[in-house]
Amino acid sequence: MRSSSSKQASLLIRFFVPYAIILFSALLVGWFAYNKTSDLVESETMKSNAALLGQIREALDRRLAEIEMIARQMSSEPKVQSFQYVKEPFGGENPYNLLDLEKSLFDYRMFNHFIVDYYVAYKNSGMFISPRKIYTMKQFYDLQLHYEDLTMEEWQSRLFDTYHYKTYMPGTSVVYEGKLYSVVSFMQSFGIKGSGGVITVLINNEQIQEMLRNIDSEQRGFAYIADQNGNLISHIGLEKESIDLKALPIEGDFSQLIWNGEEMLVTKATSGYNGWTYVSALPKTVVLEKAYYIKQLTFTVFLIALIFGLMAAAYFAYRSSRPFLKLLQMLPVSRTENNSRMLRNTVDYIRTSVSDLIERHDLLKGRLEEQLPQMRSVLLDRLLKGGYTSMRDVEAAMEHARLDLRASQYAVGILRLRGYHAPYNEEILTEMDIVKLGISDRIEESLSHCVIVHDLGENLMVLLLYESEGRSDDWINMMRRLLGDMIGELTGNLGAGLYMAVGGVQTQLIELYRSFGEAKFVLQHARWQESEPILCHEDVELAVPSYFYPSDVEQRLIQLVKSGNQTETGRLLQQIRKSNIEERQLPLAVERLFAHELCGTLIKCCEQASGVDIAEEAETVLKASDAAILPADAINMLCASLLGLCVKNEERKKSHNDDLTNRLIAYIEMHYSNSELSLTVLAREARTSEAYVSYFFKEQTGLNFSDYLENIRMREAKRLLLNSGKPVSEIAAAVGYLSLNTFSRAFKRANGISATEYRRNHEAG
Repeated sequence: MRSSSSKQASLLIRFFVPYAIILFSALLVGWFAYNKTSDLVESETMKSNAALLGQIREALDRRLAEIEMIARQMSSEPKVQSFQYVKEPFGGENPYNLLDLEKSLFDYRMFNHFIVDYYVAYKNSGMFISPRKIYTMKQFYDLQLHYEDLTMEEWQSRLFDTYHYKTYMPGTSVVYEGKLYSVVSFMQSFGIKGSGGVITVLINNEQIQEMLRNIDSEQRGFAYIADQNGNLISHIGLEKESIDLKALPIEGDFSQLIWNGEEMLVTKATSGYNGWTYVSALPKTVVLEKAYYIKQLTFTVFLIALIFGLMAAAYFAYRSSRPFLKLLQMLPVSRTENNSRMLRNTVDYIRTSVSDLIERHDLLKGRLEEQLPQMRSVLLDRLLKGGYTSMRDVEAAMEHARLDLRASQYAVGILRLRGYHAPYNEEILTEMDIVKLGISDRIEESLSHCVIVHDLGENLMVLLLYESEGRSDDWINMMRRLLGDMIGELTGNLGAGLYMAVGGVQTQLIELYRSFGEAKFVLQHARWQESEPILCHEDVELAVPSYFYPSDVEQRLIQLVKSGNQTETGRLLQQIRKSNIEERQLPLAVERLFAHELCGTLIKCCEQASGVDIAEEAETVLKASDAAILPADAINMLCASLLGLCVKNEERKKSHNDDLTNRLIAYIEMHYSNSELSLTVLAREARTSEAYVSYFFKEQTGLNFSDYLENIRMREAKRLLLNSGKPVSEIAAAVGYLSLNTFSRAFKRANGISATEYRRNHEAG
């Protein structure tokens, strides 16, 4: 007991010592560093403001130089200069020149987030051009940009009444493209003074203010930028923008002043590029009290950190050692003598866990491989029962089961072991399993390229025969010879008697159930002889008259009628009639039984028909059940009624599609003038997904949604162009286009000429 306690105490101390050493080392280094740096706080605080202010000045100088260079380049462009003399911008070839000028303007916002946007204003024509947009002055002011504190006339006067050379308007609020911004406007005039134009660049004032906020002027301080004339360009912390900056007693790079009854430390910097003044002011008490407060606080924090650090070190040492203490109690004594070896064993534990994970992964992969036979068995079961209605479903199932059954001819053979009769005990079932295993191995050795074996349980096995190499029309006879040789060999080697019934040949995999039904029919009704162990459906002469209508064929017929598949329903009904009326000479009583079976099928189909009038089908059932009617007539009536019910199911689906199509088209006709109309809005109206609406609309109308919408808008635009005197811009807005530019491109793409030319040509005609 004492030995165990001493080991636990030793392990606890071993964990505690490193924590304590790290704690003391960190505190000592921190105390030494603080003593060396606290003396510099007071002086460096003042210098840091000056350095930060200088960085802001340099950064802003670079940004302003870039903007002024952009304005110079724009004003010297021949395309920009040439338009200053134009008074009728929409006359002659001017619209094309306008479009060419608009396309040549570079969108600097993509590379310079300091710029909100820019525009070129022409005095003579009153046109405003910017990347992606061409407006008249009123349109530009109403739709694109207007200053909150300026009317359009005041804004026009400020633009054109003065010749601007590197003119900056102080930061002010504007509404641009429907959003509120704070901007500093840079204006540069070009061309002849009386008839030239102005290039205006909208600078994001919020970014300038964000740069000023880096000075930390939020603690009762302020910062501002003023131009060479003392006009306030941008600021933070000032309550009134109309303050007289020249009245502030700021002298030199560092000074002090009284602001709102508080002594402020002021830092000033002047730009050598444009003569602008950058000023920041912080309360003196805030700046200097930090250093004094830190000095008083550091010693207290040091003591508290030391006390709590030692307590935390003890706690973490105890918590870290607990798992190892538990391992010490679980491990044998011989393995706890060396603590370092015990600590290294943790890595061994992780390695073991990872190895177990890899082993379990391989085990799971192996189990998935083991499930492949079960998946193949499910696939074959559904094929034999007619559970697939399309080849797409069959191909998906074959992909999951890793089985390829693509061929041109198919047939099903049912193999029955002779000498085994129910009831079966465990010994007989084991013996049959051994025999079946031997048969499967023999078939896989010699006929794996064209035969697949499937166990039906008890004494039955299914052989799925398929033509895999494009052989002759006598394929079934060749398969019969190969299977006959195989059965003879198996009978000799295994001592088991075998009979095999083969159904008719089918050309589609989804019709394999027919061959399976025929094979079952042969197996149940044929007269078997040891000299002829293989019988095909077409070779069997039945001794007992009976009709062909197995349950899987009935289920297949019910599924086809419910799905509204007229082609397959008609084909299956024709096959049923052929098998029972044409190929068999059924007695009247047997034929009537068959008619009653079809009555039951029609009733089942009616029960599953929702939303369809089944009065005619119910009347047909009553008539066909009448003993006075001939069975052949009853069968004809029932087949026609089944096909009619299939047509009703299909028409119900088509009616639903027509209703949805008419509703979508009516919605588009009513809302085509809404610029927000899109596939998303249409899908919300139809309460379905965008992908389905797009596919459904194209399938029903033959046109994509966008093409259909554009045709409607172009039709209405041409009507308005011919029958109204509205401007093209108003017509564009009336038919759902946000901009004249977009409408013009769409109109020319759809009609080969512009909207103006279209109106002029028809007016001339």
